Amino acid sequence: MNIIIIGAGAIGTFLAAAISREYDVTLVGKKEHHHKDHFKVIQNKGILLSGFQTLMSKVLTTRELKKIPGNSLILVATKAYDVKAVFEDLKDIVKNDSVFMLIQNGIGVKEEVKDILPNEIIRAVTGIGAEIIRPGEVRTSWGKVVLDNTKSAEKVYDIFTNSQFSTRITDNILHEEWLKLTINAFVNPLTTLLQVKTNMLSTPELRILVEKVIDEVIAVAEKEGIAVEREKVIRTIDRLSKYHNYSSMYQDVKKGKKTELDYITGAIIQKAKKHNIPVPMNEFLYNSIHFLEKYGY
Repeated sequence: MNIIIIGAGAIGTFLAAAISREYDVTLVGKKEHHHKDHFKVIQNKGILLSGFQTLMSKVLTTRELKKIPGNSLILVATKAYDVKAVFEDLKDIVKNDSVFMLIQNGIGVKEEVKDILPNEIIRAVTGIGAEIIRPGEVRTSWGKVVLDNTKSAEKVYDIFTNSQFSTRITDNILHEEWLKLTINAFVNPLTTLLQVKTNMLSTPELRILVEKVIDEVIAVAEKEGIAVEREKVIRTIDRLSKYHNYSSMYQDVKKGKKTELDYITGAIIQKAKKHNIPVPMNEFLYNSIHFLEKYGY
């Protein structure tokens, strides 16, 4: 399979380098989204990965996709709010056999684009830590990928397994999305609000706040017909002590970029309204982050 990765942020860059060990990869970087000079360095020198996966890789790069070869996997690694534009942009060049893969945070991402193109879309839920530490260099941590069981899932499973990601296929991707959402719901806004690395969320001082956020999301999930196991989410809190990275939302606010708040906390609040469930913690976080997006720190 030809692999095209759209979006050269931390995750897109990490995936491009890791997958390029065994496959042909083209990394598509749009000008405005980058860490200054990041894409330029990749074009000239390649990608340097450090941390969990360490390697130096040259990948094909382009600012604009002019054509798509047959048998391509198009991995969309942009922010959730840019996915729709990506689909619209590719309308004229996409092949019938092109398969899309969406790895964004939040819920409702696939639903928003599924009617734009008739192509197969694999929704994937990822747990991949990556941070651009200087242009062209990404610090990586262990990564896992859960794929929706669609027609091409097996092929994509092989690609990610060969690229050293812990991968599995599920028949219940919605459950995976909500499980990740429950974690994102406290990790992203709280690290952003408190301006701390993810590991600080495992401190006892924050436990009660974190659990309140979690319980609100679980209550909404239940009304949506999805059973998120509280114990599983609680176990994650203690594991966070190992994650010495800044969350993507914190990185976005710091750079004055738009966050994925509407697909995470915003989506939770919308569903809560629909079911008439109070979610005061999520509303507090939503309004606080919204304020920071507008006015900065």
